[in-house]
Amino acid sequence: MYEANETSRAGRSHKAVIAGGGLAGLACAKRLIDAGFEVELIEAEAQLGGRCANWIDSRVGEDIESGVHTFFGVYNRLIRLLNEVGVDDNKMVWWDDKVGILQPGARLNIFAIDPIRDLPNVIGGLLGNNRLLGPLDKLSVGFTFLNGLLRREQYESRTVYELTRDGGLNRETYERLIRPLCRGLAFAEPEELSAYVLLTLLSHGITNPLNLRTGTFRGGMTDVMTGRIGRWLESKGAVIQLNTALKSFRYEVPAGGVAGKITGFELEDGRVLTGDVFVSALPLEVFKEKIPEAVRTLPYFQNITELETVPATSVQLWFDKHFVSRKEFIFLSDSPLVVFQDESRLNFPHEGSRISGQITDRKTDNYSDEQYIELARRELAHYIPASANAALQKAVVVRHQAILIKPGAHPRRPVQTSPVVNFYLAGDYTKQDWFTTMEGATRSGEKAASAVLRRMGFNVDEDDDMRDVAAATGPTGGRRNIASAVRERRERSAWLRTDVPRSPLADQASRTLNRLTERFIRPNRDDL
Repeated sequence: MYEANETSRAGRSHKAVIAGGGLAGLACAKRLIDAGFEVELIEAEAQLGGRCANWIDSRVGEDIESGVHTFFGVYNRLIRLLNEVGVDDNKMVWWDDKVGILQPGARLNIFAIDPIRDLPNVIGGLLGNNRLLGPLDKLSVGFTFLNGLLRREQYESRTVYELTRDGGLNRETYERLIRPLCRGLAFAEPEELSAYVLLTLLSHGITNPLNLRTGTFRGGMTDVMTGRIGRWLESKGAVIQLNTALKSFRYEVPAGGVAGKITGFELEDGRVLTGDVFVSALPLEVFKEKIPEAVRTLPYFQNITELETVPATSVQLWFDKHFVSRKEFIFLSDSPLVVFQDESRLNFPHEGSRISGQITDRKTDNYSDEQYIELARRELAHYIPASANAALQKAVVVRHQAILIKPGAHPRRPVQTSPVVNFYLAGDYTKQDWFTTMEGATRSGEKAASAVLRRMGFNVDEDDDMRDVAAATGPTGGRRNIASAVRERRERSAWLRTDVPRSPLADQASRTLNRLTERFIRPNRDDL
């Protein structure tokens, strides 16, 4: 994987201090431990995981989690990390490979996404479900994304709205499919999100068909994933301190104006942690507040301060009876309650329904907890009328922030090597092409570790440098990614153009195709 050269072997053991115990910090720590570093990691919360955590909430006396999380089989680097610390992903999650899109009145459309293991239902889902999108609308979506994927780099400076406008998607398709897709994957509205983000995430699935799967965690994420990574690190000598908050970075500028360095992490309790290299794996909104004043005006850090975040809010509701029998993640078409799952028979047992949902709508950004809970109940009753007969027993709102990658923001995202000679960054806001996903956080941490190792004189295998799959361009890029997926599997064994309505002939053709496909192609659809 990597080895020390003569220079680094001659010195004493290197020590790295990492602030932040989410997936980015844990992935960085794992790679540095493998290279023989001493590692000390601090986490402000009482558990590891960051936005991938669970904990007991004293307000309700229940084990809750930081939000709705789907585990994707294309998370190659995260799965490799988990396998290396002794976590079997097949035992960590239930693989389901289906996604539901719910329309008002409990009209559920089920789409299978695994073409290798479930091709008949993949085809059936695409040809059926015509109450959601008609055949012509599906073709329009397909051509829109195909055109976008072929010109992905050009869409970095354009929004998803502009992408769909170029493809001629109508308003219903836009609201039923595109808006919930952007909200669910990136916590953003399509009018503000760079189309490059959505196109790149889609490309990861297309170029990794052998791993195109979805899974649900078999319990809380700290319990089954991040906590287990932490225990492995401690077994290898890492020091992990929970409930330990960072106050500031101590920065020293030598005489003569030469570039300075970090001399320590000052903690809220007054202690100072010292080491050879320092890594910030803090969330973007936290890190921006702690950037040392002496370097804040450097272009590298100035770009970071200009990056924006948006609310990533989840609600968790406990009801006295069940009203959902499906275990898939359910997207709601045209609803601020973007996605939900009943976890009562999966992650956290409960005698009634336990609904975990994500709310994304700029109009709700300043809502109180009570308003979020009322909104979630109202949307559930609209989409699942049976939920109105269930009594709400308790509720919790969990708030985070997520990076918003607007057009033009992607180039401003920082690489993991900072201008400060012994200071590195990890986190899903840093440069990598998996964005606000668990895979993105993992890759950012491993990239930060690679940067540390190079600067400290280690030889890092280029093929193991965590280069993004999406960065491979040209006609062979997809084939290389598929080959990589095969190898890893073996090793593991006219939007808004309402002023120009569609012609009557096109509408008639769409209705006729709808009737034919509903008659001869049974929709992959089931009741809640």
